[in-house]
Amino acid sequence: MKTQPTSTLVSGYHPDHRLPGTLEEPKIARPSKVTIGRYVDILYDKWFKIILGAEGNKDVLMDILRELIPEREIVDITYGTKKRRKVNPFLDGHDSFFDVECQDADGTRFVVEMQKEEQVNFADRVLFYSTFPLQEQVEAEKKEDRRKRRSHDAQYCYAPVYVISFLNFSRHTDTDQILFRYDLRERSSNELMTDRINFIFLEMKNFRREDVQPEDSFVEKISFAFTHMGSLTERPAALMEEVFRRLFEACEVRSLPNEKQQKYQRNMTTKRDYENILYTAELRGEKRGREEGMDKTKMVILKKMTDENADPSLIKMVSELSRDEILETKQEAN
Repeated sequence: MKTQPTSTLVSGYHPDHRLPGTLEEPKIARPSKVTIGRYVDILYDKWFKIILGAEGNKDVLMDILRELIPEREIVDITYGTKKRRKVNPFLDGHDSFFDVECQDADGTRFVVEMQKEEQVNFADRVLFYSTFPLQEQVEAEKKEDRRKRRSHDAQYCYAPVYVISFLNFSRHTDTDQILFRYDLRERSSNELMTDRINFIFLEMKNFRREDVQPEDSFVEKISFAFTHMGSLTERPAALMEEVFRRLFEACEVRSLPNEKQQKYQRNMTTKRDYENILYTAELRGEKRGREEGMDKTKMVILKKMTDENADPSLIKMVSELSRDEILETKQEAN
């Protein structure tokens, strides 16, 4: 007999709720108070990094990697010492920012990303991401050391790289498959060309149930946990494994330092204001619809956040504007 889910969702505003009124003249029911859940909404890359990129929580990330990459014996991981920002070598190219980057004892590199919104060129962007850990390994060895060995082959003896992407959207909408693995192989024989580059995508939206059961796979359970974390009031009984106990403890808002609790409150309040404004613009059909409504929304949010001297990284996260767009929009707003 199918058991009932034990998790409880926090009630309150959600952008998908249909508010009373008509498209011509909607009556927007703005929430009087934003409800912040018990747990951090880990879907936002900023908080994904804060939780899984913290040294104190590395055992959680290590267990997740072990489940997703069983072929590797991961004994320990260390977080990257280089900056998360990877400078694009091409003129006018966008730099890349990694959510979490770490490596295991034998040097294997892991780039772990949370992607909340769908992107048209997602696969190409992830491929570009993968080149940085490879190049950094080549750059790490001094040229004079290679000359002493009289061998240039050594510069290509780099450790494997894994890019693990948690996607809150579906690239494959006609299947319930969640986990996708990619590597470099010969098409006809399926011969592996090299094991130095690997991609793992979890399309979490393909787990379409609103409940989780003890017999579900790890991939199904982590998809449920990540997508519902921000609205749960307790850890579901089905998530009994130790990794989930530690994950939920790490994500509990009250367990964060006071300054991070306040920052999370501000982040979520501003984000939900943004969603409310956007939905209002969509209902009223601002100009020609969503596209123009989005432009107006960005202006409103940017002005609000600029007036409050918000951190530029927060402005980028909330408005989804690039650095150049933020500067340009600021000038227009003024």
